Amino acid sequence: MKRRNWLRTLIALAAGRATAGIPLSEEPKPACLPTPILELGPYPAMKYRGQPDHDVDLTRLAGQRGKAAGKVMIVQGKVTDMNCKPLAGAVVEIWSANHYGRYRHEFDQSERQDDLNFQGWGQAITNTNGEYRFKTILPGLYGSRARHIHFKVSKRGYHERVTQLFFEGDERHKTDGILNCLNHEEQLQIIRPLVINSGMPTVLFTITLDKVQYGNVPEKMLREYVGRYAIRTEGKGFDEWARYIPGFSAKNIIMELTVEGAQLFMTLPFSPKTEVFRHAEDEFGSWAFYNTYLLFQRNAEGKVVGLHLHPGEDKYLEGVKL
Repeated sequence: MKRRNWLRTLIALAAGRATAGIPLSEEPKPACLPTPILELGPYPAMKYRGQPDHDVDLTRLAGQRGKAAGKVMIVQGKVTDMNCKPLAGAVVEIWSANHYGRYRHEFDQSERQDDLNFQGWGQAITNTNGEYRFKTILPGLYGSRARHIHFKVSKRGYHERVTQLFFEGDERHKTDGILNCLNHEEQLQIIRPLVINSGMPTVLFTITLDKVQYGNVPEKMLREYVGRYAIRTEGKGFDEWARYIPGFSAKNIIMELTVEGAQLFMTLPFSPKTEVFRHAEDEFGSWAFYNTYLLFQRNAEGKVVGLHLHPGEDKYLEGVKL
C-alpha cells in the first residue's frame, strides 16, 4: 500500500498537477478528473495480439460459426482531456474474461470453460467526437474479483491510462482487492451502471487523459535509459513476480525501454508496452504494471549499465543492459 501511495503521487507529479506546499486534496479540481490507473492484470493480450480479428465486436471470432456465450451488451463512451475536450484518434483496447470467467490468453490454464467464439480483446480508434464503441458480453466471475473489463487507452502527447471498468450493484465490490485500493471518489469514476432498456444493455464509460508536460523530463535524459535489458530471474523479487505473473519463470526475460517524446515506456514478453513515470533521478515507476518501480544503475563513468526491477521496497531482480 505504501508503494501504491507513492505511485499516486508520482503519477500526479508526472501530469504536472502537484504544486509544492499544497496538498493534492486542496488543489482546484479540473472539469474532468483523470481516470484512475489500475493494473494490467496477468492476461493482457500478447500471443493473441497478432490475431487478425481484433475488431470492436467481441461476440464473434473470425473462423468460428457461433456466437460468444453470455449476456451481450454495448460498452461505449468518450475519451477526453482534463478540460473535457474530446480526443480524436485515441487507441482504446479492451479485454476481459468470457462468460465462464476464463481469459483468451495462453497463461490462463484454469479449469473454467473456454469459449472458442469469444474474441477476448478488441481495439477501437476514437472518432472526431472522441467516441468509441464495443459489442461484447458481460464478463464472468472468478476468484474474489468483481465483474470487470480491462482498458488501455493511449494517444500521442498524453499519458496513457490503464484501468478497469466495474458494474454498479455488484456485491463483489466489497471483496475485490484491486478495486478497494482506490478511494471512494476514484471508485465512483470507474463503477458504471449497466442500462437495460428496450435496446441492448449499454454501459457508458468516459476516460480522461492527462496531457504530457513537455520539458519536465528532457528527452535527452530519457534516452540514456533506452535499450534492452536482460532480467536475471534469481533474486529476492522472483517469488513475488512469479506469484503474480504466470509464465514468469522463463529463463530469458528481455525488457525493452523506448522513448516517445517526453515519455518512457517498457515492454516485457508477457506485457504490452506500458508507460513508466519519473519519480526522481534514475527512478521510475508504473502503477499499471503491478506497482513496479525501476532503479537504474550507472558505472563509474556515469553510463547506465543496468537496473533493478522492484516488486516491493526491499525486493528486486537485476537487469543488465545489453
